[in-house]
Amino acid sequence: MASTSTNKQPLLVDRPLFDSVRVTTQTVGSAASNTLFVQGGQAPSILVDMDAALSEDNNNGGVVDSITIVRNDFTRSADYTVNATTSGTVISLISGQIVNVTSTGILTGLAAVSGVGYYTYTGATTLTGINTALQYSGGTATGFSYNGVALGYKPAVTFAFYHTRGTTTPIPASGDYRLLFSKTVPADSGVVDCSDVMPQLATPVAQAGNTNGLGAGAPLRNRGVYLERGDRIYVGVFPDGPNPSGYTPGAHIIAQGGFF
Repeated sequence: MASTSTNKQPLLVDRPLFDSVRVTTQTVGSAASNTLFVQGGQAPSILVDMDAALSEDNNNGGVVDSITIVRNDFTRSADYTVNATTSGTVISLISGQIVNVTSTGILTGLAAVSGVGYYTYTGATTLTGINTALQYSGGTATGFSYNGVALGYKPAVTFAFYHTRGTTTPIPASGDYRLLFSKTVPADSGVVDCSDVMPQLATPVAQAGNTNGLGAGAPLRNRGVYLERGDRIYVGVFPDGPNPSGYTPGAHIIAQGGFF
């Protein structure tokens, strides 16, 4: 590690950087206009503050080379699936376990009352039997509650990242928010890394790596964001599809890097 903020190699940092922020209803951009630019009245969250107020005497800037998005909502997967492949299997359930019935035509007992979908076992005692012969219905001591066909479905959601310089109160109409990149968390995915869409750093990678697609002599490069003192990175959620008011369950955005 470097011990001074002068005459260091570009990849060395004095102090580690770790910042995170929870994003829920901090919407940015407009789905109607198909734009990621911050609109008037919108206020994205600060992810990294590289001394925008110029109040520190030991901050010469830094680098962010890792940004991760982690959804805050979680739903346990089904414990058993009932379909043509698993038909006839003996299963044992305790209260709270989930069965995903994907086909009702194979049931030999009373058909699932609500059709295909997820059923949570609500009985007070252990229920053991052939999966196609159980009574997937509520209102009995060994009953099930119906959770629908999309238990815990997580829609795709897009987050946009912005850079500001020389201001602690950026104004959308003045173009203070400059778009860095956007990243979509796919449906039903809980965690994504943003390395593939972050800008390329000017410093080449110091070791061998995958050269597929690069021209002869083209250097391999890390990805990240160099920040001068006075810079900030902001983040917000794009209000589209099932997320017109943001992503209510929330997601934590985590940035790692170092200070110079």
